[in-house]
Amino acid sequence: MKGLHYGWIVCLAGALTIFITMGTVSNGFAVYLPYIMDEYGLTNGQTSSLVMLRCLVAFFSMLLIRFFYDRVSLRIGIFLSAFFAGTAFVLYSFAGGYGLFCLGAAISGLAYGLGSMIPISILMGNWFYRRRALSLSICGAGSGIATIFLPLITTRLVESSSLKTSFTLEGAAIWVLAVILVILIRNDPSEKGLRPYGQGAPGTEKADARKSHAGRGLSPGMWVAMCAACLVMGGLANPGFSHLTVLFDSEGISAMDIALVISVVGVMIVIGKLLYGEVTDRVGGLASTILFGGILIAGHVMCCLTFTGNKTFCFAGGVALGLGYALCSIGPSVWAGDLEKPQRYGDAVRRFQVTYAGGALAFSAVPGVLADLTGSYIPSYILFSVFNGISLLIVVWAYLLSHRKARADVRWRHPDGERV
Repeated sequence: MKGLHYGWIVCLAGALTIFITMGTVSNGFAVYLPYIMDEYGLTNGQTSSLVMLRCLVAFFSMLLIRFFYDRVSLRIGIFLSAFFAGTAFVLYSFAGGYGLFCLGAAISGLAYGLGSMIPISILMGNWFYRRRALSLSICGAGSGIATIFLPLITTRLVESSSLKTSFTLEGAAIWVLAVILVILIRNDPSEKGLRPYGQGAPGTEKADARKSHAGRGLSPGMWVAMCAACLVMGGLANPGFSHLTVLFDSEGISAMDIALVISVVGVMIVIGKLLYGEVTDRVGGLASTILFGGILIAGHVMCCLTFTGNKTFCFAGGVALGLGYALCSIGPSVWAGDLEKPQRYGDAVRRFQVTYAGGALAFSAVPGVLADLTGSYIPSYILFSVFNGISLLIVVWAYLLSHRKARADVRWRHPDGERV
């Protein structure tokens, strides 16, 4: 297409990557949990442990991600992560009990850890000088697209055929998509004889000036605070979404209504991520964090009200959560760019995403365990609401501290730029 920068093709490939490595193995797999529990006789704790195992492997994969991508290119590494996702679903299709489901969950964790927002953030950083937040949001929307379509397709396939058929078809489709990824993705613009999108374009002077006052660097105390915020965010987002189906099921919502609610969440995830990128590019990371963090809190509170049996809370909560989840998945990459020095952006993204995965791991089994103890998933969503507020306060504090540091830095410089 004439005039279309190839970076946008890479961006769409990034969205397809997230569709596979996050959307299918996490968001899409959540729909399977009630069926697996019923057909194979798994307890609430065993079912939650599949989520925990995926998070565990994803966490350790992220710890080793620099080692992995030092040995393979972004293009090949992303292909392999997608291939692992397809392999996980093929293994699920052969499962006859808890053991093989655990193996599939572990391999899906490899896909999630090696192929999610860490390499995609670096890839978008290579390809985009301007509109980076929007490009990240488009990529992140891939998981939302999976959430729109997979729940209804999966529910119909399972109920009209079998779990095995659904797992087999999904695994084969993912392998095909993995081949498409390796065809489309290039590691950086030089491989196509291009420069990053927007670099040197007319009208970039103001954007360059804004960037010169951002990313002053994180002090040790701010590093600890931001990692704590990402840890808490992971503790509420991944387990929170993965257990929505069993929350609604335990409160008497029908299977098709659950699938519809999850699809609504998916639609709003896509809309929310696109809005988050556009809002962040226009008003900055602090304002967008406050706005989307508040929406996310509202969504968790409405989930707590599903004990009434009123489907309105399910759908309203789904809308709010879908919008607010944009902050969870894209926020750490935006925060890294806003708060850390540009040359340390990759390290900041990796650390924030690793601690995010650590939070998901630490709390992945909590909803199932609390449900076994209390007979309800509502206490978990009360906990998520509290975590949401804590993480929001931490991030806002870090931004305010960074802005104060930037103002002080400007105040103590001579007009020629030398420090006093």
